[in-house]
Amino acid sequence: MRETRATVETTARFVELIYELLDAHDDTSRLAAAYCREPDWAAHLDYLQRLQRVGRELLAAGDER
Repeated sequence: MRETRATVETTARFVELIYELLDAHDDTSRLAAAYCREPDWAAHLDYLQRLQRVGRELLAAGDER
């Protein structure tokens, strides 16, 4: 199946957006970590960091194709 130029450009824009969202997500979790010491928050921040790692790994794997 052949991708059109528009599809390639749209995919590239989505990848950029996803990286930007991951970066914003990382910034938010770092800011929250500085202020939130409750166990529930700590667990949630760990969860956010795992999601960020998985997202970045998936994007990197897509770049390898």
